[in-house]
Amino acid sequence: MTDLFEAETATTTSLDLRRAQRDQRRRERRWRTLMATAVALVILSLGASVSWSFISAFRSQGPEVADYEGFGQGQVEVVINPGDSGADIAKTLYAAGVVASEKSFLLATYANPEDAQKIAPGYYVLPKQMKAEYALVALLDKDYKREVSITIPEGRGVDFILEKIASVTGASLADVETAAANTAAIGLPAEANGSLEGWLFPSTYKFNPGVQPTDVLSTMVSTTIAKLKAQGVEEKDWLKTLTVASLVEKEAKLDVDRPIIAGVIYNRLNAGQPLELDSTVKYAVGTVTNGEVFTSAEERGIDSPYNTYKVTGLPPGPIASPGEASIEAAVNPDQNDYFFFVTVNLITGETKYAKTYAEHQKNVKELQAWIKANKTS
Repeated sequence: MTDLFEAETATTTSLDLRRAQRDQRRRERRWRTLMATAVALVILSLGASVSWSFISAFRSQGPEVADYEGFGQGQVEVVINPGDSGADIAKTLYAAGVVASEKSFLLATYANPEDAQKIAPGYYVLPKQMKAEYALVALLDKDYKREVSITIPEGRGVDFILEKIASVTGASLADVETAAANTAAIGLPAEANGSLEGWLFPSTYKFNPGVQPTDVLSTMVSTTIAKLKAQGVEEKDWLKTLTVASLVEKEAKLDVDRPIIAGVIYNRLNAGQPLELDSTVKYAVGTVTNGEVFTSAEERGIDSPYNTYKVTGLPPGPIASPGEASIEAAVNPDQNDYFFFVTVNLITGETKYAKTYAEHQKNVKELQAWIKANKTS
């Protein structure tokens, strides 16, 4: 028992000693780490102080950057070209007398990098002798930018669009018509068979001053093609899709009706029935913009490939420029069993549909009653 007790005592003492030595080493390591960190902080503090003193001294000794005060005076036109860098823009503004130095504008862009990236190419009319930061603000203000804006509503014909281009650009109608005749220059696809009708996409376009009719027309054509591609329409189906879309554009009064009317058109085409659309007859007789919504028996009797009362199938091409909603409806028509439709309220645009001619006649009588009540001829 004694031997065992003495052995246990010796072992316990040895373990305590080792623990104490280990704890001592840990305390020494922590102390050395704390001392090293403290020294490093002191060095960094001194370094930062010396660096700031150096930068301040450099700034105070360097030449001041020339800059104007205030919002400037007078006017001057400057052109920012596509791809211009901040340095390019600074040179342009300095050369035009807008800013006092290139460096002043560059410093303004460095201080506001997000704004600097928003500067768009184009023509600007700016005051001279502006403070650089104000010049940057002006370049982001649409009121200082000179643009030619052309708005083409949906459903308009090519004649209207050519006249609108002439009136906005200042070109003569003859010059615009000459540009339109050069179908290769404006990128009109072969599927159009030389006709611009329906291929000038309705939208609002913005151009630089002095834009030429060819550039305007080519932009409209390329936009139409882009819209067709976005809908997944293959090139061989471009003309058919635009033609159906133009019929939808002229017949539908509300967006909700566009895909339904497109479905009716395809139902009649698939059944081999004439489309019997007043809009195509109006296009054929040239009264598409006179505000009338119905055709006479005489008009419906004319000989024309656009007279869908006499000719089965689609007309040879579009009858107006369809908007995006009508193009989408032509690509994704509503799957229905309707073969007839009629707008029964010419103010609200409410349209009713029918599967049979008898049902359709009931809807026509509703329209006639509305016309009588509203004294509309």
